[in-house]
Amino acid sequence: MKVKVLKLGEAAKEVEVSEGATVEHVIQSSGFNREHMTVTLNGHPTFDTSPVQDGDVLTMNPHIKGGQI
Repeated sequence: MKVKVLKLGEAAKEVEVSEGATVEHVIQSSGFNREHMTVTLNGHPTFDTSPVQDGDVLTMNPHIKGGQI
């Protein structure tokens, strides 16, 4: 099954994974670095252990921190 992976500042990738794959499997297959990233699945917060389905979209964005006053 195919899952699209979007990462800010990178070209989108479509990753082929097996049935029963998780968010973690998709990230590993994409070759993107997971460190310091917030990951959403179809626009919703997710866990690395969440299962994915054919046609899902995984989005990776850097953590955002506020400034100090």
